[in-house]
Amino acid sequence: MPPRIILSLALIAAPSLIAQTVHTNADMQQREAKLLATAKASPTGLGTDIMDDFGNDRTLLVVRVHSGDPERHQLWADEMVVKKGTITLVTGGTLQGEHPNGTAPGETLGTSIQGGKETVLHAGEIVHIPAGIPHQAKVAPGTTVTYLAFKEKEK
Repeated sequence: MPPRIILSLALIAAPSLIAQTVHTNADMQQREAKLLATAKASPTGLGTDIMDDFGNDRTLLVVRVHSGDPERHQLWADEMVVKKGTITLVTGGTLQGEHPNGTAPGETLGTSIQGGKETVLHAGEIVHIPAGIPHQAKVAPGTTVTYLAFKEKEK
């Protein structure tokens, strides 16, 4: 095949290779309002929406009105960006009462974390949690936190 044809085909295919997803502020506000209603109605106090799923990486919008259960993702790293509110993140230590969460291999929940480190995060702050590290999102009673979770499958 002549080089010009190969180059032309590559240029035609390029837009799909560099495709992007844009989430407008209006879109984010609508999603957040729905998730807040879901979180308030749920016994877990959690509302979550998978905004993007590209196989080995996902973007989630999360709203919490209660603390979450301690968890561990054997295959997935989490990057959290706090949008609104304050969250106390417990990381490391030993996950107590660990059991599969029933969603996917390597995804577990626990009853508590022993010996973890607490870090208070405010709006605009970012944290990275490597795969395999126990972690828990704690929310003060009567408050709400919204954050983006960027999940990346570690190889």
